[in-house]
Amino acid sequence: MAAPLPFPTDHADPPAAPKSVGTAMLLAALFGPFGLFYASVGGGLFTLFLGIVVGLFTVGLGLVPLWLLCIGWAYAAASESRKNALAQG
Repeated sequence: MAAPLPFPTDHADPPAAPKSVGTAMLLAALFGPFGLFYASVGGGLFTLFLGIVVGLFTVGLGLVPLWLLCIGWAYAAASESRKNALAQG
């Protein structure tokens, strides 16, 4: 039988730090879907997959609108993160 832990483990996790909107948009502008991972992991995975598909079928020309989508998505995700952090704290 394992020894009891010396500290309680039933406490709530600390609130996540809000994401910076400027940093999120800069990373998305520089790195596209990879930069979007800072603000939204799900959004980064989705746009990475979408970028592969769109890039293959449009010979890379469809990546320009996708890059702009990443910047907009980063703005929305970081803004939502800040709003949620302010509501909690």
